[in-house]
Amino acid sequence: MTSKQPNATKTVHTVAVIGTQDFGSGTLRIGDLDGDGAPDLLLVQSVYETREISCLTAITIHGERLWQTGAPSAQGHRNFSDLAVQVYDWDNDGANEVLYIRQAKYIGGNPNYRERADRYEGDATLVVLDGRTGQEKRRMALPAPADDSFLFADLTGRGRRQDLVVKDRYWNLWGVSFEGQVLWHWQGSTGHFPAVGDVDHDGRDEVFVGFALLDHDGKVLFANPAGDAHSDANWIHRLPDGAWRLLFGNGGLHCLTPDGKELWKVPMSETQHIVAGRFRADSPVQFAAINRGERTLAGVGTLYLVNPDGKTLWKKDLPPGSWGVACKELDWSGAGQPGEILVYGFPDANEYAAIYNGNGEVVDTLPVPWKTPPIKLAGKEVAYATRADVWGDSRQEVILFGGGGVAIYANTRPLALPTHYNETIYSGM
Repeated sequence: MTSKQPNATKTVHTVAVIGTQDFGSGTLRIGDLDGDGAPDLLLVQSVYETREISCLTAITIHGERLWQTGAPSAQGHRNFSDLAVQVYDWDNDGANEVLYIRQAKYIGGNPNYRERADRYEGDATLVVLDGRTGQEKRRMALPAPADDSFLFADLTGRGRRQDLVVKDRYWNLWGVSFEGQVLWHWQGSTGHFPAVGDVDHDGRDEVFVGFALLDHDGKVLFANPAGDAHSDANWIHRLPDGAWRLLFGNGGLHCLTPDGKELWKVPMSETQHIVAGRFRADSPVQFAAINRGERTLAGVGTLYLVNPDGKTLWKKDLPPGSWGVACKELDWSGAGQPGEILVYGFPDANEYAAIYNGNGEVVDTLPVPWKTPPIKLAGKEVAYATRADVWGDSRQEVILFGGGGVAIYANTRPLALPTHYNETIYSGM
């Protein structure tokens, strides 16, 4: 199942290329599933038009299949939204679970893409699987529309993120306790995926959806007019001086204080992705964002790096056809060095992902090694990327995945460690 491929560059090692046959996926989760202490991969398939999760396949990073539930499909890798699935030790028993949401029955609504029903029959269901076997451990009813995505938060002060924030596509948000009690419900512009953080330092998380910030009990701390818009990306960050910054992307990169005041905005046509990290040594944090640009085959995305005061350090136009690219923060260098920005989704499948440093320079490029990635967006071939330290070298690896397979790349440059000095043969000195 695993085959060796030529290195992407001399400084990049191909850890594994895994052929996924009919269980390839555009959604991937990472965590130790078999209990051996090493990270594994969970590939998630869905029915494209309905977003129903249809197949889960657990494999090691070398391609060994651990378990599979559901019916795999050669078309199951396609998805147009987030999928409601996570890997987490939810019950705090020392072993990870796989959690996913089954939809309630949709009655009416858009016949082409299932996003909102005229009405629902039954409840949505949170299903909890044993990470080792894929066998069901628990199930829990959720409000019927709450099937778009979910995340873990501490809403009840238990000291661990075991409660849930669940949402429908764009209109409703619920707080749900670990025990299954609906704590609150909020209607508004939810965006794609909330961000959580204990902004008021009371031991419980607040929930940020771009145009609004909700307290742990669902109380609205601020709500700015959204109109018919939604946030494409949300991020909560605490600066070294303790001040919180709430960032979201919609018609630009916006930076707010916890009371909803906008400190600054970087104008963009569509800010689809925001990440915070220390990408340069001259300040403790910067924000990377992508302006999506015109959605055409010739459309050009632009990568920005912005300081906490809103100053644009640089912006870099990406190749034609890059309007659909995405970015993630990446610890490619390790050893406390400034991190990098992983940008993926380039139209040329031979150089599908690129790693940028804090000066806007390309450090490495990574190919999609399988011949015909079957996911297509606006006529171009598409895969996805994420990052995690799956190889155990204290640096993050880049993982490309899609309908054609999974590829894992590692940085082979020597790890830059501090110089040892004042050495002695006398131990304990």
